[in-house]
Amino acid sequence: MHATCLILLAILAQASPPTGDPQAKAQAQTLLGQGTKLYQQGDVAGALEKFNAAYAAYPSPKLMFNIAQANRDLGRPVEAIEAFEKFLAGAADASSETVADVRKSVAELQRKLGRIQIDCETAGAEIGLDGKYVGVVPLPDLIWATPGRHQVTAKHASAAPAIEDADVTAGSVSTVTLQLRPLAASLVASAPKAVPNSDVQATAPSSEANEGWWLGRRWTWVAAGSTVLLAVGAISAGLLMDSRFDSLRSSCGAGNPARPGCTQSQLDTLNSRQTAANVLWGLTAAAAVTTGALFYFEGRPVTVTPVAGGATGVLARMEF
Repeated sequence: MHATCLILLAILAQASPPTGDPQAKAQAQTLLGQGTKLYQQGDVAGALEKFNAAYAAYPSPKLMFNIAQANRDLGRPVEAIEAFEKFLAGAADASSETVADVRKSVAELQRKLGRIQIDCETAGAEIGLDGKYVGVVPLPDLIWATPGRHQVTAKHASAAPAIEDADVTAGSVSTVTLQLRPLAASLVASAPKAVPNSDVQATAPSSEANEGWWLGRRWTWVAAGSTVLLAVGAISAGLLMDSRFDSLRSSCGAGNPARPGCTQSQLDTLNSRQTAANVLWGLTAAAAVTTGALFYFEGRPVTVTPVAGGATGVLARMEF
């Protein structure tokens, strides 16, 4: 650690901006004292947290010296040099000795860092470096960065984001050009628009228009086929009943003493066939009615309309 840092921490504990909230100033001084103690104990990360909290409570430019020193000790040169520069820009009443020490620290950091110049023609675009927000176009200064490859991004509400890589070397300036392309007019036109709370109906091409009246009626044809099969069954049962009736009439009864009467079993067979024929004819009639109903309704659109109010409506179309 630097001895100057510890000396300045003691000075900052007593010095603050001439204006501001006295309560916030007292809170910042308390946090500053806690941070100074942690720094002296070797807990630099804890000290930095306290220094940042003190600056958030009472943004004195002098606190930037403490923040810069802690960041440098933690191996965060970019954050350190940024804080040092804010200190130099805002702490006009700092002693010449302190200012000289800060300038020396800045020069040491600059030799270890590189800078990125970002060229972007889209004013107001937000610039990010490795996922961290750094400013808005036009940027007032070059961006400090550690040596190595970095990802630079630019985004704007009216354009597609741009991403470029920057290879940074110590002591040099890398230039990155970001070109934001405006969103296609078609995408803007197709963006969802607000729909007023009123009755809204969705329409879609009917299956009849697309496929013809004989297509798109699967269940209609299933019902029609069932009707035909049931009708055939009923006719067959009726014919069998008539055939059995004629057979019994010729072989038994009919008032002829030479031909004995029909047995109960034979009569039961005749009755069961008659019952089966009647049931089949009833099912045939039901199937025919179902076929007619399906032929009328299948393929007709059913629209669900949202209820007026704050709820979001759902538009749906069902086909039977």
